[in-house]
Amino acid sequence: MSIHRRLRHLKLATSPPLRPYHNSTAMTSLYDQSVVPSVKYLKNLSAILEKGRAFADGKGKAHDEILNFRLIEDMRGLTYQVQAACNTVEFLLPRLAGIEKTHFPDDEKTFAELQDRIGKTIEIVQDPKVRPAMEGKEKQPILMPTKSMGTYRFETGEKYVVGYAMANFHFHYSTAYCILRHLGVPISAFDYLGKDTFVKVDDASK
Repeated sequence: MSIHRRLRHLKLATSPPLRPYHNSTAMTSLYDQSVVPSVKYLKNLSAILEKGRAFADGKGKAHDEILNFRLIEDMRGLTYQVQAACNTVEFLLPRLAGIEKTHFPDDEKTFAELQDRIGKTIEIVQDPKVRPAMEGKEKQPILMPTKSMGTYRFETGEKYVVGYAMANFHFHYSTAYCILRHLGVPISAFDYLGKDTFVKVDDASK
């Protein structure tokens, strides 16, 4: 018997059987999984947009040159990426809380208008009635109608948040970040994640 086979045989013989994982802690609410991080990253998006505006002014670039820039021809520009990130967060309300989505025509054309859109989105989802309206939806099926591709069904609210909503939000947020970084705006992972994410300690053993 080869050494590799002997080691494998020994490992199988001595390793305890795997047991199903059971999380004994309470389930995190849908609100905490979706609204709380969305608000945090919308604020970060607002901050990097402001750096983009300041960069354009400092370099004498037209704002439209940045707002309409696409990473590649078949992708949308910066303005759309911000609108789509906001829309993803706004759709949490009708799909998870049964609260009608506030309609925005997606007609923002300036940095100031995009900042206003982000601010309104944050205000809407932080309404005190949102959290209690989401309670109990973790295991309920969620339907997602679309304008041109029919209706999609998610088995649970949790799968909608984890598998689609937050991933889609970060797709558009990261694309907005990449557009600004590609154009030379001085931003980094600290801007994307937020410096408040990191708590530095002097002695890691404490």
